[in-house]
Amino acid sequence: MMNAILAAGLIWTLLVVTGPFAVNAEAANQYRSSRASGPPAEAITGVGNASARQRKQMIDRLTEIESKVDEITKAITSGSVTVKIANVEELAIDYGRLADAIRSRK
Repeated sequence: MMNAILAAGLIWTLLVVTGPFAVNAEAANQYRSSRASGPPAEAITGVGNASARQRKQMIDRLTEIESKVDEITKAITSGSVTVKIANVEELAIDYGRLADAIRSRK
């Protein structure tokens, strides 16, 4: 009997009473991309466009890295790179270990 009364009260609350259950939530307007015009001011700042800003930063950074790699590649392929070993006396080759490593690869 008590369960039936509680269930009826819950159904009555859901169907008839307009209280906190009936409050609507609204989201902020979202920027929709359009090739015809640039983004509005609200699309440049704020959380809503954080992914686009992060993507632009990543692209800019990758462009910088690409240009530096191109510079290094040009320097290497042009033959203008010189190698100078200053600590020859500190370099020691353990020929026994080298031979063992070569044998273990075969």
